[in-house]
Amino acid sequence: MLSEKMQQDIVKEIEITPEEVRQFYNKIPEDERPVFGAELEIAQIVKSPEPTPLENQKVIDKLNRIKADVLDNDASFSVKAILYSQDPGSKSKGGFYSITRKTGFDKTFKDIAFSLQEGEISEPFKTAFGYHIILVEKIRGQELDLRHILIQPEVSEKALADGRAELDSIRQKIIDGEFTFAEAALNFSDEKETKFDGGLLRNPQDFSSHFELTKMDPALYNQVRNLKDNEISFPILEEDQRGGPSKYKLFKVTNRFEEHKASFAKDYTKIQELALTEKQYTTIKKWLELHIEDTYISVSDVNKTCAFANKWVKE
Repeated sequence: MLSEKMQQDIVKEIEITPEEVRQFYNKIPEDERPVFGAELEIAQIVKSPEPTPLENQKVIDKLNRIKADVLDNDASFSVKAILYSQDPGSKSKGGFYSITRKTGFDKTFKDIAFSLQEGEISEPFKTAFGYHIILVEKIRGQELDLRHILIQPEVSEKALADGRAELDSIRQKIIDGEFTFAEAALNFSDEKETKFDGGLLRNPQDFSSHFELTKMDPALYNQVRNLKDNEISFPILEEDQRGGPSKYKLFKVTNRFEEHKASFAKDYTKIQELALTEKQYTTIKKWLELHIEDTYISVSDVNKTCAFANKWVKE
Protein backbone atom coordinates (compact mmCIF):
# COMPACT_ATOMS: atom_id res chain seq x y z
CA MET A 1 0.00 0.00 0.00
CA LEU A 2 2.84 2.37 0.78
CA SER A 3 4.46 1.54 -2.55
CA GLU A 4 1.23 2.20 -4.45
CA LYS A 5 0.67 5.49 -2.59
CA MET A 6 4.19 6.64 -3.44
CA GLN A 7 3.71 5.76 -7.10
CA GLN A 8 0.43 7.72 -7.14
CA ASP A 9 2.19 10.74 -5.62
CA ILE A 10 4.94 10.56 -8.26
CA VAL A 11 2.55 10.46 -11.23
CA LYS A 12 -0.45 12.45 -9.93
CA GLU A 13 0.42 15.54 -11.98
CA ILE A 14 1.45 13.67 -15.13
CA GLU A 15 -0.62 14.64 -18.17
CA ILE A 16 -0.42 13.71 -21.83
CA THR A 17 -0.81 16.07 -24.79
CA PRO A 18 -2.37 15.15 -28.16
CA GLU A 19 1.04 15.57 -29.76
CA GLU A 20 2.59 13.11 -27.30
CA VAL A 21 -0.21 10.65 -28.09
CA ARG A 22 0.51 11.01 -31.81
CA GLN A 23 4.25 10.46 -31.28
CA PHE A 24 3.57 7.41 -29.11
CA TYR A 25 1.34 5.90 -31.80
CA ASN A 26 3.74 6.62 -34.66
CA LYS A 27 6.71 5.00 -32.94
CA ILE A 28 4.89 1.64 -32.68
CA PRO A 29 5.83 -0.53 -35.68
CA GLU A 30 2.75 -1.26 -37.77
CA ASP A 31 3.01 -5.01 -37.27
CA GLU A 32 3.23 -4.53 -33.47
CA ARG A 33 0.25 -2.22 -32.99
CA PRO A 34 -2.30 -3.54 -30.46
CA VAL A 35 -5.47 -5.30 -31.58
CA PHE A 36 -8.71 -4.11 -29.98
CA GLY A 37 -11.65 -6.47 -29.56
CA ALA A 38 -15.09 -6.15 -31.13
CA GLU A 39 -17.09 -3.22 -29.78
CA LEU A 40 -20.70 -2.05 -29.77
CA GLU A 41 -22.48 1.28 -29.53
CA ILE A 42 -25.76 0.82 -27.67
CA ALA A 43 -28.79 3.08 -27.24
CA GLN A 44 -31.75 2.61 -24.92
CA ILE A 45 -35.20 3.96 -24.10
CA VAL A 46 -36.26 3.61 -20.47
CA LYS A 47 -39.66 3.61 -18.81
CA SER A 48 -39.64 3.75 -15.00
CA PRO A 49 -43.14 2.98 -13.70
CA GLU A 50 -44.05 5.22 -10.75
CA PRO A 51 -45.75 4.09 -7.53
CA THR A 52 -49.12 5.65 -6.70
CA PRO A 53 -49.40 8.50 -4.15
CA LEU A 54 -51.07 5.99 -1.80
CA GLU A 55 -48.05 3.64 -1.96
CA ASN A 56 -45.70 6.58 -1.35
CA GLN A 57 -47.70 7.60 1.72
CA LYS A 58 -47.65 4.03 3.08
CA VAL A 59 -43.84 4.12 3.07
CA ILE A 60 -43.67 7.58 4.67
CA ASP A 61 -46.05 6.44 7.43
CA LYS A 62 -43.97 3.30 8.04
CA LEU A 63 -40.74 5.29 8.33
CA ASN A 64 -42.43 7.72 10.74
CA ARG A 65 -43.54 4.78 12.92
CA ILE A 66 -39.98 3.43 12.95
CA LYS A 67 -38.63 6.87 13.91
CA ALA A 68 -41.19 7.24 16.72
CA ASP A 69 -40.37 3.77 18.08
CA VAL A 70 -36.66 4.66 18.23
CA LEU A 71 -37.26 8.06 19.87
CA ASP A 72 -40.13 7.16 22.22
CA ASN A 73 -39.40 3.55 23.12
CA ASP A 74 -35.60 3.46 22.80
CA ALA A 75 -35.81 0.86 20.02
CA SER A 76 -32.55 0.11 18.18
CA PHE A 77 -32.21 1.97 14.89
CA SER A 78 -29.65 -0.58 13.64
CA VAL A 79 -32.00 -3.51 14.34
CA LYS A 80 -34.78 -1.67 12.53
CA ALA A 81 -32.44 -1.21 9.55
CA ILE A 82 -31.61 -4.92 9.48
CA LEU A 83 -35.32 -5.79 9.61
CA TYR A 84 -36.77 -3.22 7.21
CA SER A 85 -34.15 -1.46 5.08
CA GLN A 86 -34.01 -2.33 1.39
CA ASP A 87 -30.51 -0.94 0.82
CA PRO A 88 -28.33 -3.96 -0.08
CA GLY A 89 -25.16 -1.99 0.65
CA SER A 90 -25.89 -1.30 4.32
CA LYS A 91 -28.78 -3.52 5.48
CA SER A 92 -26.53 -6.20 6.99
CA LYS A 93 -24.53 -3.49 8.81
CA GLY A 94 -27.57 -1.99 10.48
CA GLY A 95 -27.77 0.78 7.87
CA PHE A 96 -24.26 2.06 8.67
CA TYR A 97 -22.22 4.34 6.41
CA SER A 98 -19.31 6.68 7.03
CA ILE A 99 -19.39 9.54 4.52
CA THR A 100 -17.89 12.91 3.64
CA ARG A 101 -19.17 15.62 1.32
CA LYS A 102 -17.13 14.01 -1.48
CA THR A 103 -18.61 10.53 -1.06
CA GLY A 104 -20.41 9.55 -4.26
CA PHE A 105 -23.89 9.48 -2.76
CA ASP A 106 -27.12 11.16 -3.88
CA LYS A 107 -26.90 14.94 -3.31
CA THR A 108 -30.20 15.12 -1.42
CA PHE A 109 -29.04 12.29 0.87
CA LYS A 110 -25.78 14.13 1.69
CA ASP A 111 -27.45 17.52 2.14
CA ILE A 112 -29.90 16.12 4.70
CA ALA A 113 -27.24 14.04 6.46
CA PHE A 114 -24.97 17.07 6.95
CA SER A 115 -27.87 19.20 8.21
CA LEU A 116 -28.46 16.90 11.21
CA GLN A 117 -26.95 17.01 14.71
CA GLU A 118 -25.55 13.98 16.54
CA GLY A 119 -28.39 11.71 17.66
CA GLU A 120 -30.94 13.45 15.43
CA ILE A 121 -33.17 11.47 13.07
CA SER A 122 -34.34 13.06 9.82
CA GLU A 123 -37.87 13.27 8.53
CA PRO A 124 -38.61 10.80 5.71
CA PHE A 125 -37.27 12.10 2.41
CA LYS A 126 -37.16 10.90 -1.17
CA THR A 127 -34.27 10.11 -3.54
CA ALA A 128 -34.15 8.17 -6.80
CA PHE A 129 -33.83 4.96 -4.74
CA GLY A 130 -36.92 5.41 -2.55
CA TYR A 131 -37.65 6.98 0.83
CA HIS A 132 -35.10 7.26 3.66
CA ILE A 133 -34.64 8.27 7.25
CA ILE A 134 -31.14 9.00 8.60
CA LEU A 135 -29.74 8.83 12.12
CA VAL A 136 -26.42 10.66 12.64
CA GLU A 137 -24.34 8.77 15.19
CA LYS A 138 -21.08 10.72 15.17
CA ILE A 139 -19.72 13.90 13.59
CA ARG A 140 -15.94 13.86 13.13
CA GLY A 141 -14.99 17.13 11.43
CA GLN A 142 -15.95 16.68 7.78
CA GLU A 143 -16.92 13.02 8.24
CA LEU A 144 -20.22 11.57 9.43
CA ASP A 145 -21.01 8.16 10.90
CA LEU A 146 -24.66 7.52 10.16
CA ARG A 147 -27.29 4.85 9.85
CA HIS A 148 -30.17 4.96 7.41
CA ILE A 149 -33.23 2.98 6.42
CA LEU A 150 -34.38 2.82 2.81
CA ILE A 151 -37.84 1.60 1.86
CA GLN A 152 -39.14 1.59 -1.70
CA PRO A 153 -42.83 2.09 -2.47
CA GLU A 154 -44.34 -0.85 -4.29
CA VAL A 155 -44.99 -0.39 -8.00
CA SER A 156 -48.23 -2.10 -8.97
CA GLU A 157 -48.34 -4.85 -11.55
CA LYS A 158 -50.64 -2.58 -13.56
CA ALA A 159 -48.04 0.22 -13.62
CA LEU A 160 -45.38 -2.24 -14.80
CA ALA A 161 -47.73 -3.62 -17.45
CA ASP A 162 -48.56 -0.08 -18.61
CA GLY A 163 -44.85 0.73 -18.92
CA ARG A 164 -44.26 -2.37 -21.01
CA ALA A 165 -47.27 -1.62 -23.21
CA GLU A 166 -46.04 1.94 -23.81
CA LEU A 167 -42.62 0.67 -24.89
CA ASP A 168 -44.28 -1.91 -27.17
CA SER A 169 -46.17 0.93 -28.83
CA ILE A 170 -43.04 3.11 -29.14
CA ARG A 171 -41.10 0.17 -30.64
CA GLN A 172 -43.76 -0.43 -33.29
CA LYS A 173 -43.92 3.25 -34.22
CA ILE A 174 -40.13 3.35 -34.69
CA ILE A 175 -40.34 0.25 -36.92
CA ASP A 176 -43.18 1.90 -38.90
CA GLY A 177 -41.02 4.98 -39.45
CA GLU A 178 -43.13 7.47 -37.46
CA PHE A 179 -39.96 8.63 -35.68
CA THR A 180 -36.37 7.49 -35.16
CA PHE A 181 -35.02 5.72 -32.11
CA ALA A 182 -33.14 8.90 -31.11
CA GLU A 183 -36.30 11.00 -31.42
CA ALA A 184 -38.23 8.47 -29.33
CA ALA A 185 -35.50 8.51 -26.65
CA LEU A 186 -35.64 12.31 -26.48
CA ASN A 187 -39.43 12.47 -26.25
CA PHE A 188 -40.37 9.36 -24.26
CA SER A 189 -37.40 8.02 -22.24
CA ASP A 190 -37.48 8.54 -18.46
CA GLU A 191 -33.68 8.43 -18.16
CA LYS A 192 -32.36 11.99 -18.32
CA GLU A 193 -28.69 10.83 -18.49
CA THR A 194 -29.20 9.31 -21.96
CA LYS A 195 -32.36 10.78 -23.51
CA PHE A 196 -30.69 13.98 -24.76
CA ASP A 197 -28.01 11.94 -26.55
CA GLY A 198 -30.40 9.77 -28.56
CA GLY A 199 -30.42 7.19 -25.77
CA LEU A 200 -26.70 6.46 -26.30
CA LEU A 201 -25.07 4.64 -23.40
CA ARG A 202 -21.68 5.77 -22.07
CA ASN A 203 -19.01 3.34 -20.95
CA PRO A 204 -18.31 4.08 -17.26
CA GLN A 205 -14.65 3.14 -17.73
CA ASP A 206 -13.76 5.92 -20.17
CA PHE A 207 -17.10 7.70 -20.89
CA SER A 208 -16.84 6.82 -24.58
CA SER A 209 -19.79 5.28 -26.42
CA HIS A 210 -17.87 2.06 -27.19
CA PHE A 211 -18.36 -1.17 -25.22
CA GLU A 212 -15.78 -3.88 -25.84
CA LEU A 213 -17.57 -7.24 -25.84
CA THR A 214 -14.99 -9.01 -23.68
CA LYS A 215 -15.15 -6.26 -21.02
CA MET A 216 -18.89 -5.51 -20.97
CA ASP A 217 -20.97 -5.80 -17.83
CA PRO A 218 -22.45 -9.33 -18.04
CA ALA A 219 -26.00 -8.07 -17.42
CA LEU A 220 -25.79 -5.58 -20.30
CA TYR A 221 -24.11 -8.16 -22.56
CA ASN A 222 -26.93 -10.65 -21.99
CA GLN A 223 -29.49 -7.99 -22.92
CA VAL A 224 -27.93 -7.06 -26.27
CA ARG A 225 -25.85 -10.05 -27.39
CA ASN A 226 -28.47 -11.41 -29.81
CA LEU A 227 -29.43 -8.07 -31.37
CA LYS A 228 -28.56 -7.47 -35.01
CA ASP A 229 -27.47 -4.03 -36.19
CA ASN A 230 -30.33 -1.52 -35.92
CA GLU A 231 -32.70 -4.19 -34.56
CA ILE A 232 -34.80 -3.01 -31.61
CA SER A 233 -35.29 -5.35 -28.66
CA PHE A 234 -38.65 -6.12 -27.15
CA PRO A 235 -39.17 -4.47 -23.72
CA ILE A 236 -36.81 -5.96 -21.13
CA LEU A 237 -37.54 -5.76 -17.40
CA GLU A 238 -34.46 -4.71 -15.45
CA GLU A 239 -34.20 -4.92 -11.67
CA ASP A 240 -31.70 -2.46 -10.21
CA GLN A 241 -29.07 -4.36 -8.19
CA ARG A 242 -28.27 -1.21 -6.20
CA GLY A 243 -31.74 -1.06 -4.74
CA GLY A 244 -33.47 1.24 -7.20
CA PRO A 245 -36.91 0.55 -8.70
CA SER A 246 -37.45 -1.87 -11.58
CA LYS A 247 -37.77 -0.42 -15.08
CA TYR A 248 -38.45 -1.51 -18.65
CA LYS A 249 -35.97 -0.83 -21.47
CA LEU A 250 -35.74 -0.99 -25.24
CA PHE A 251 -32.22 -1.58 -26.60
CA LYS A 252 -30.72 -0.95 -30.02
CA VAL A 253 -27.19 -1.65 -31.31
CA THR A 254 -26.51 1.55 -33.25
CA ASN A 255 -23.00 0.65 -34.38
CA ARG A 256 -20.72 -2.35 -34.40
CA PHE A 257 -16.93 -2.33 -34.66
CA GLU A 258 -15.25 -5.63 -35.47
CA GLU A 259 -11.93 -6.69 -33.95
CA HIS A 260 -9.28 -4.48 -35.54
CA LYS A 261 -5.72 -3.25 -35.33
CA ALA A 262 -5.38 0.06 -33.48
CA SER A 263 -6.30 3.10 -35.55
CA PHE A 264 -5.26 6.57 -34.39
CA ALA A 265 -8.56 8.12 -35.52
CA LYS A 266 -10.94 5.40 -34.28
CA ASP A 267 -9.15 4.44 -31.08
CA TYR A 268 -7.71 7.74 -29.89
CA THR A 269 -9.02 7.36 -26.32
CA LYS A 270 -7.49 3.90 -25.88
CA ILE A 271 -4.18 4.99 -27.43
CA GLN A 272 -4.19 8.02 -25.14
CA GLU A 273 -4.53 5.71 -22.12
CA LEU A 274 -1.62 3.55 -23.31
CA ALA A 275 0.53 6.63 -23.92
CA LEU A 276 -0.27 8.02 -20.47
CA THR A 277 0.53 4.68 -18.83
CA GLU A 278 3.92 4.56 -20.58
CA LYS A 279 4.68 8.15 -19.52
CA GLN A 280 3.79 7.34 -15.93
CA TYR A 281 5.95 4.21 -16.00
CA THR A 282 8.89 6.18 -17.41
CA THR A 283 8.47 8.86 -14.72
CA ILE A 284 8.48 6.25 -11.93
CA LYS A 285 11.55 4.58 -13.45
CA LYS A 286 13.45 7.90 -13.54
CA TRP A 287 12.44 8.62 -9.93
CA LEU A 288 13.78 5.20 -8.89
CA GLU A 289 17.07 5.72 -10.72
CA LEU A 290 17.44 9.11 -9.03
CA HIS A 291 16.84 7.86 -5.47
CA ILE A 292 17.98 4.26 -5.45
CA GLU A 293 21.70 5.06 -5.14
CA ASP A 294 21.36 6.96 -1.85
CA THR A 295 18.63 4.80 -0.30
CA TYR A 296 19.41 1.97 2.10
CA ILE A 297 17.80 -1.26 0.88
CA SER A 298 17.94 -4.52 2.81
CA VAL A 299 17.90 -7.63 0.61
CA SER A 300 17.88 -11.07 2.24
CA ASP A 301 20.75 -13.40 1.35
CA VAL A 302 18.42 -15.87 -0.33
CA ASN A 303 17.27 -13.17 -2.76
CA LYS A 304 20.58 -11.45 -3.52
CA THR A 305 21.25 -13.61 -6.58
CA CYS A 306 17.95 -12.69 -8.23
CA ALA A 307 18.03 -10.73 -11.49
CA PHE A 308 16.42 -7.44 -10.42
CA ALA A 309 15.15 -4.90 -12.93
CA ASN A 310 16.47 -2.17 -10.61
CA LYS A 311 19.76 -1.92 -8.79
CA TRP A 312 18.50 -2.95 -5.35
CA VAL A 313 21.70 -4.84 -4.49
CA LYS A 314 24.76 -2.59 -4.18
CA GLU A 315 28.31 -3.87 -4.07
